Amino acid sequence: MKFLHTADWHLGKIVNGVSMLAEQRYILEQVAQIAEEEQVDGIVIAGDLYDRSVPPADAVTLLNDVLMTLNVTLGKPIFAISGNHDSAQRVNFGSAWYEKSGLHIQGELGGVWTPIEWEGAQVWLVPYHEPALVRAVFKDKSVHSFEDAMQAITAKIRTVWDPDKPQILVGHAFVAGGIPSDSERQLAIGNVDRVSTNCFDGFDYVALGHLHHPHAIHHPSIFYGGSPLKYSFSESKDKKSVRIVTLEGKVLQEVRERFLEPLHDLRIIEGYLEDLITTVEPGNEDFLQINLLDEGALIDPMGQLRAFYPNVLHLERVQEKLAEGSFERFEDVIKKDDLELFAQFFEHVSGKEMSEQQVEIMRETMDSVKGGVEI
Repeated sequence: MKFLHTADWHLGKIVNGVSMLAEQRYILEQVAQIAEEEQVDGIVIAGDLYDRSVPPADAVTLLNDVLMTLNVTLGKPIFAISGNHDSAQRVNFGSAWYEKSGLHIQGELGGVWTPIEWEGAQVWLVPYHEPALVRAVFKDKSVHSFEDAMQAITAKIRTVWDPDKPQILVGHAFVAGGIPSDSERQLAIGNVDRVSTNCFDGFDYVALGHLHHPHAIHHPSIFYGGSPLKYSFSESKDKKSVRIVTLEGKVLQEVRERFLEPLHDLRIIEGYLEDLITTVEPGNEDFLQINLLDEGALIDPMGQLRAFYPNVLHLERVQEKLAEGSFERFEDVIKKDDLELFAQFFEHVSGKEMSEQQVEIMRETMDSVKGGVEI
């Protein structure tokens, strides 16, 4: 058995005010091409099909087009769940008759206890769920955390599964120790949204969504698909991919990546304004965060940069930070005169000490101001 594992499409995503729909359509066409080239037996989509619970119409159209290509044109069974960004009810719509063509979409928790029998394996679709929902479903007041909820669900599955068959679980969760990125929505305050790896004991392959880094955790049977596109600059160094998974009976033979090439990359570049607009490297149409090294005032740096880099999403001025432990006690600060305080402020803002000439100019300015003020 061979299948493709992907997740976190976030259709309709807007990054720094820019719609990603064209980028998403381009990358999902690659996913379909890979599925055809690899001749996979099925496709797993582990949640967050959309970026928000009420997606824009264009995002709905794109999902319809992609699922039509994968399921109807290529004839691949699909196993998909809702994520924390999706509306469980909207994702669940039509699922009963979609199954007739091998399109299995689980938006709500109700149908989790019935496995999908596929290629000799049992597939369990576990959509994103809040602890309160699981507490109500199980009528168990002891379920308070995400850990409690996932433990309750997988324990229930173990009572009804066939232990002689390969067991595949598709879920959407934050596994403890996983590496998050800035583009994920926090599930809860603090660390109460984490679930342990032992929630998934006994499953031969756990296909997860939620964390966007493709290598968010390292585990012999638990894997994140990762998002197919970079959705924040914290992911700028990631190499996005889909996973190609091969199971022989209950033995996980191989998990490898097929890398994806975006229409426009999302990158961070750094340099001086004059250099950046004088020498423009290839890839200038990528989505960029530009870190400027210039000191002092600049006239409309964003306008100047956008003439050469039309997709600049974020601009930062790079400054040296105060060294750790350099903060002074209040008692010491108030002993300093005005010129010393200004020099300290200047160094903090500019990253360098005032020159002798600047010190003299500031001293004359302060003396002039003080001379004209009656105290």
